[in-house]
Amino acid sequence: MATLGTKLRNLREYQRMSQKEIADIIGVSQNAYNQWESDKCKPLVENLLKISQHYKVDIKELLDDNEKINLSGNTIKGENNIIANTIPTINIQSTVLIEKVLQMQEQISKLLESQFRLIEELLNKK
Repeated sequence: MATLGTKLRNLREYQRMSQKEIADIIGVSQNAYNQWESDKCKPLVENLLKISQHYKVDIKELLDDNEKINLSGNTIKGENNIIANTIPTINIQSTVLIEKVLQMQEQISKLLESQFRLIEELLNKK
């Protein structure tokens, strides 16, 4: 069983990259990326999408603690970093699903903004 942070660290180390290099590619701070690798917090969906695209892995493989990670014909699993020959795949349905989730998050954000404005207006009228 491997956490998201463990998988991120193993993938990064497999590519022999620093946290700073990966963070720059994704567009976040090195500190933010470190928080993900240490499982102190999880990346936003949009950052998960960037991570999966960079490593060419399915998001399900990243998020499911029981899933193995396929990368460049090798499988990386958990703390043991077990390597086996497999073919990497990117699930198109996952990408479409993530895009829909991002759209829904945007709609939710707009609704929350409207709700906060209404609450402010109500509080100011008292």
